[in-house]
Amino acid sequence: MRHRLEPPLRASMIATGVVLAAFMDAVASTALSIGRIDMLGDTYATPDELAMIDIVLIAAKLTAFLIAPLFVMAAKPTACLRAGTVALLLASAAMTFSVDLTWIWICRIVQGLAGGTILVAGQTLLFFRFPRRHQPIVQAVFAVGAVMAPITVTPALQGWLVDHLTWDWIFLSNIPLGIISLALLAADGNRTYRRDTKLPVLKIFLLSIGAALLTYVLLQGSRFNWFDDADITVLTAIGVAAGGLLIVCETFFRSQGQLLPISPLANQDFRFGLLVSLVAGSALSGSTYLIPAFALNVLEFTATKAGVLLLPSGAMLALALMLSGLVVQTIRIRPIALVPFGILLFAGAMWLLSGSTSGSGSPDLSLPLLLRGFGLGILFVALTLVALQGLAADALPFGIGLFNFGKQVGGLIGTALLQTYIDHQNAFNRTIMTAHLARGDPAVDHRLATTAGFLATNGFDSAAATKAALPVLQRALEKQVATISFDDAFFALVLLFAVAAPCLILAKRLLGQQATPRNQIDRH
Repeated sequence: MRHRLEPPLRASMIATGVVLAAFMDAVASTALSIGRIDMLGDTYATPDELAMIDIVLIAAKLTAFLIAPLFVMAAKPTACLRAGTVALLLASAAMTFSVDLTWIWICRIVQGLAGGTILVAGQTLLFFRFPRRHQPIVQAVFAVGAVMAPITVTPALQGWLVDHLTWDWIFLSNIPLGIISLALLAADGNRTYRRDTKLPVLKIFLLSIGAALLTYVLLQGSRFNWFDDADITVLTAIGVAAGGLLIVCETFFRSQGQLLPISPLANQDFRFGLLVSLVAGSALSGSTYLIPAFALNVLEFTATKAGVLLLPSGAMLALALMLSGLVVQTIRIRPIALVPFGILLFAGAMWLLSGSTSGSGSPDLSLPLLLRGFGLGILFVALTLVALQGLAADALPFGIGLFNFGKQVGGLIGTALLQTYIDHQNAFNRTIMTAHLARGDPAVDHRLATTAGFLATNGFDSAAATKAALPVLQRALEKQVATISFDDAFFALVLLFAVAAPCLILAKRLLGQQATPRNQIDRH
């Protein structure tokens, strides 16, 4: 039996416990987005060493997405969820005990493994504990913790903690969340299906190596100009080889245990949802990277202000999540019908952001951020239901793990491409604009004279004002270069969907055509 009806109070406690556990993962996963500079100072780490803190977390989470379903099959979703919550709670507390990098890396590996387990086991538990007709609302509630929190609520929380306390408090805030989550999850019994399974140790090793190396390449490749660097080239080759060998072993050596003993890929709706999740994950993570970076580096917002900037978008995202879940559940429309609306709203938001200037403020960004939040809310509820609702109970944990894996990989690829694009655009725009910043040009001389006059009226003597005018003008030029580059990157996300949308429609039709003959054969 796929689910058992729960009393309303117990059901609410279970759902709230799952959401709080997912929120814990959001806090841990996004900790360095705001607290990076403070942690850099306390640990005396180099930028490369600090980057490893994120790399090991993401690699561990990618690994957990594919191995957690095996534990869910063997040890029940509730037990796995509780274990993941305890591990994440302890690892978050342990992060504050030492600033030794090796210790921090170990804690981040545990956080990644625990976070991936929480997301897989928690979502599986919700599918098992609630009937199919309630899943639109239930999955919308889950997305509040799994999707909304990491892109809106946690940046605001972390910005305030960094500005008023220290980065340690980002991780310490997980302790009360974990305790409350475990207390609520105690309401769930030990009822669900159980199946013996064999852990494929070699395949898990290949998965871990491939995930770690390819995560490093995607996060650091832009810094080293990608394959112009020998180390990046070698690591990419090893990572691709490990991934290829994993696929070969999974396909042809089934007797040694499998990562996907019950594959969800036989379901055409899941295959389509997985494909779209790569694009949606790229857009979600890409925009989540761009918006705070634009606010901090161009608009010169404080950490708190940059975090608060996304809160209205988060409220709109939560509204869209619940509204789309309610619409699907009450009106009974097909979830896939909502996907185009989510894409159009998100693309429209990015188009509006592409017109930002260095003088933009929070009011100028409000409308596009609200549209972005509403579009993402519609999109992710629809994708979750399209991909997962039709899976059989035995295949469900593996579908959830693979769906999250695809979304995370898409996010890594999208962020890496946008970082590279911004770097290239910065170089290109700087070359073009610097060519016009030469003495002797009447416009430049006039601007220098105006700047020197302004400085002189603010306390500089005449000689110092004339000398400082050019550096001030160069700084203004760098700010304009960054503004144009970020605008180009926002517009690139519009083009992503403009290109991806027809490709996805074609893929949906092809998958439908493949399914039709199979269904006809099954009927005969």
